[in-house]
Amino acid sequence: MHADPPPEPNPDDPLEQQQWLVESSLPLVFATYDEAIADGLPHPVVVLVDCEDELGSQIARGWLGDDTVDDAIADQPAESDDGQPLTTVFARAVAWSEMAGLAEAFPYLSGALAEGPPRGGVMVVGVTAGGASALTAPWDARP
Repeated sequence: MHADPPPEPNPDDPLEQQQWLVESSLPLVFATYDEAIADGLPHPVVVLVDCEDELGSQIARGWLGDDTVDDAIADQPAESDDGQPLTTVFARAVAWSEMAGLAEAFPYLSGALAEGPPRGGVMVVGVTAGGASALTAPWDARP
């Protein structure tokens, strides 16, 4: 069964944009999670960054370098064949034990991160619209 893409987010609502980033990137989220599990990473959290967002770009450039990010953005079309907007997204899995650094960078996520790994899915931190949201992608959302 093919899921419909999530509705476009309100451009004035950062939380909606962060949720849209995660929902529209579920194949990447679960592939990144699966790879982390196969590599033996304990309780992986997937950090998903929008490389075309100012904050997301800084994070991705720190991970991958300017050339890699610039090349990826240049290769990404502005929209899909059906007219949906596209952005360049990178994902990285980090161990739950490393979440203290993320909570320092985004103190407003500390409550969600203090609860520990979710039981019902994958914790995803979506970075876009100048900030971040911590969301759980439930197991049944796996494409």
